[in-house]
Amino acid sequence: MSEYFEIAVRWAFAMQMVFWGLNGFFHWINIPPASPVIDRFVTACMETKFIMPSVKLIEIVFGLFLIMNFAVPLSLAAFAPLLFVITGLHLFHNPKPWTVLILNTLPYCLLLTLHSGPLLRLVH
Repeated sequence: MSEYFEIAVRWAFAMQMVFWGLNGFFHWINIPPASPVIDRFVTACMETKFIMPSVKLIEIVFGLFLIMNFAVPLSLAAFAPLLFVITGLHLFHNPKPWTVLILNTLPYCLLLTLHSGPLLRLVH
């Protein structure tokens, strides 16, 4: 049963990352405005023409790795800085951060918990 739970969480998180990564290049859905601080941060990242494309490429590549169940610990490690920034921005600058936290941070934390053994071996 826990194997199916892990697959469902991994796919739910990975599909989001791949979708939003591709959306960064193809602009299918406009991201709703957030707080002014978050909007300024995202705009600055897009204006560099390097940071946001790099983030979106990481979301796509490592999201696909998670879907294929390939290099899961490495993928989770690659997502760590992105989730840190996304979670921090929304916790401190979004008056209603719960949607982002439930849809992104919670599945990521669950996957970290389920894969904590391989991740600890990756660090050592």
